[in-house]
Amino acid sequence: MTFHTSFVITKRVSNFAQKKLMKIKKMKTTFLALIFTLFFMTAAMVQAQVHVGVYQEGILNHIGAGTDPENKLFGEVRLLAGGIVNSVFGIETLGHYNFQRKDWYNLHAGLMLGYYDFDEGSAGLPLGLSFKPIINHRQFSVLLEGMPMYGSESFALRALVGLRYTFRKAD
Repeated sequence: MTFHTSFVITKRVSNFAQKKLMKIKKMKTTFLALIFTLFFMTAAMVQAQVHVGVYQEGILNHIGAGTDPENKLFGEVRLLAGGIVNSVFGIETLGHYNFQRKDWYNLHAGLMLGYYDFDEGSAGLPLGLSFKPIINHRQFSVLLEGMPMYGSESFALRALVGLRYTFRKAD
């Protein structure tokens, strides 16, 4: 095999790989658009109040927005915000059910579906405790969450801590 022949074969393989990567990127974009659309359509239909949150998971950060966490059922979309050093991107959609809603805390569990740069997709079962430490400002809460997760090729347990604020009238 000459140099020219091996160069042509390598170029053909490279073109095939580029086409495959472009197809995967289009699928990712379509999947992300579908998740956002479904989430915001659901939120608009139930006319829910909105919450926002910032969460920390080891070296990864999450930014989230969702429906009112004081409802029996609530949802959230989280973006994985890796930053400059760890530039990982991902998106998660979570549906939660509040088992206990008290003045000081809420105990909830649910289902998470996610997609990340480094993984084809994952699913998890989050169990969370939202603690509302300020008596005159119950819109602010501290979230403690644990979740067994299963990705395309791995299983993990995730611990997450964060701050959440709900935009609604004070109780």
